[in-house]
Amino acid sequence: MSILGEVPAAYRQFFFVNAGGPSRQVVSREVIQKKWQLVTLDCSHRILMPKYQKSTKVGCGFCGGFEPMSQK
Repeated sequence: MSILGEVPAAYRQFFFVNAGGPSRQVVSREVIQKKWQLVTLDCSHRILMPKYQKSTKVGCGFCGGFEPMSQK
């Protein structure tokens, strides 16, 4: 969906391209630079998603054993 250049540098550690993983309940959302949201899940992990995604459940890439997008 998004390319690395569009993801805010300070939040790349929370961004997954296609996270997958177990489905988790969204606990809170924080808007980042109008276009992004930092979502806190019920497993206490936080992931960065496009702001237009409003699902109440999201796959947690951290719990699924995936690695976030590279810092490079």
